[in-house]
Amino acid sequence: MLTDRMLSRPRGPIARLWWRDMKAHHEIFRDTLRALELQPADNLLEIGCGGGTFVQWALESGCRATAVDHSADMIALTARNNAAAVRDGRLEVVEATAEALPLPDEQFTCAAMANVFCFLDAPRALTELRRVLALSARIVVHTVAPNPPASVVPPPVARRMRLYSDDDLRALFQDAGFTEPNLARLGAAFQLVTASR
Repeated sequence: MLTDRMLSRPRGPIARLWWRDMKAHHEIFRDTLRALELQPADNLLEIGCGGGTFVQWALESGCRATAVDHSADMIALTARNNAAAVRDGRLEVVEATAEALPLPDEQFTCAAMANVFCFLDAPRALTELRRVLALSARIVVHTVAPNPPASVVPPPVARRMRLYSDDDLRALFQDAGFTEPNLARLGAAFQLVTASR
C-alpha cells in the first residue's frame, strides 16, 4: 500500500529521496519546535524521525537527542543526515516502535512527535512515552485533525489514519497519566498538543 510505503513506514528508494528533507513538513517542524522551547540542558526524544530534518533543527539548541523510527530506511537516513551529531555523541538513532521503546525509564526531559501520532496505537505509545520521560518532562505532539482538507491530506490517506476529536485527544493524554494537556488547532488541518509528565 502506498500510504504504508511512503508515510506510515517509509521504505525504498523513492521514500528515501522524498524524506531526505521533507519540505512539506517544515512548518510543522517549526510549530513543534516553538512549542518545545528546547534548552541546551534538554535530552529530547523524537518519535518518528523520518529523514532527520526535525532532529537536526532541534540539535541547534545545544540539546542532546534520541531519534526513533520503525523504518530501517529512515533510521539510516537520519544517521547519515546527522552524521556529525552521531559521531559527537549528541544524537543516538534507534530503530524501534513507539509502542515498545528499548529505552530506560525517566531518561528524557522532553519528547516530540510531528505527524506520526495518527499512525500509532496511541494508548500504548503514550504509556511508553510517559515511562521514558523524567518527572515534569514535557511532550509536544503535532497531528492531523479530523476531516482535514483534501489539499493537505488526500481522502485515501486520511482514511488510513487514526484521527481524534479535540476532546478524545485530550482524554488520551489524561488516561496515559499526562497532566494539563493543552490543545491548539492550527488551521483546519492540524492539532498541537502540549502536556507534562
